[in-house]
Amino acid sequence: MSAQNKDEAPDQKSRFDAYDPNEVAERVLKVGVKKTRSPFHKTMVLGILGGSFISLGALWDIYVRAHPAVEPGAAFILGPIFYAMGYILAFIAGAEIFTTNNLAAMSWASGKVTLWEITRNWTLVLFANLIGAASIAGLFLISGLANQYDGALIDTAKTIAAIKVSFTPLQTIVIGIFGNLFICAGLWVAMAGRSVTDQFFSLLLPVAAVPAMNFQHCTGNMFQFFMALATESPTVDLELPSQITFWSISANLFYVAVGNIIGGGVFIALVYYFVFIRK
Repeated sequence: MSAQNKDEAPDQKSRFDAYDPNEVAERVLKVGVKKTRSPFHKTMVLGILGGSFISLGALWDIYVRAHPAVEPGAAFILGPIFYAMGYILAFIAGAEIFTTNNLAAMSWASGKVTLWEITRNWTLVLFANLIGAASIAGLFLISGLANQYDGALIDTAKTIAAIKVSFTPLQTIVIGIFGNLFICAGLWVAMAGRSVTDQFFSLLLPVAAVPAMNFQHCTGNMFQFFMALATESPTVDLELPSQITFWSISANLFYVAVGNIIGGGVFIALVYYFVFIRK
């Protein structure tokens, strides 16, 4: 090869290669700043979309678990995989999700954003996710499809919700840590990908692991709680378990949110900050 050809050879990665860990950290840092400083109306709309997408995945999971033609063992394997669809939709479509936005803790640790900015973003996105989850649950109830399979859909949601509120505060926090540890680790790997295919397969199994192992994250819990509360509707003739109350749901979402912040914001974002960003 001539000297001229050597000079012309590009000293860079192929566009098909994954980003290396240092590059991923820089990308997460920049995305965190962008999300944290996004305008109010944009954050709210994308947050509602995020809650809606997650709820669609959770709804599909309930369908698989409740369908009479699916064996219970197969349902507990297949359901979480379909559940992951919601997170994949939200991430690739650019929606806002509280749990994945916890990675913005890296931007705060780097001094790029203030504590107020990050707290504002997390609060707005959490509230918007709640609206999105309530909207999907409400629309599904209005559709008249909630009574399919002799009420098995709602009954499945009640069972899932009852399990979620059955743990002590400390247990719920730890379960929330595991939940967002999986999700944010999957998101971190997805950020290394350069194509939709890379991102899809990076997210699929880590997100599916969360419902498969009964770990929890705030946004996913919301839809299942709303579906369980649908038993209070006159169109659904099912009894609501006594342990599912407004206060037990509120406590669960609070403790799971704390665990999610630790799992995604501390164990992923801050650890990688000290490894790759901090000078």
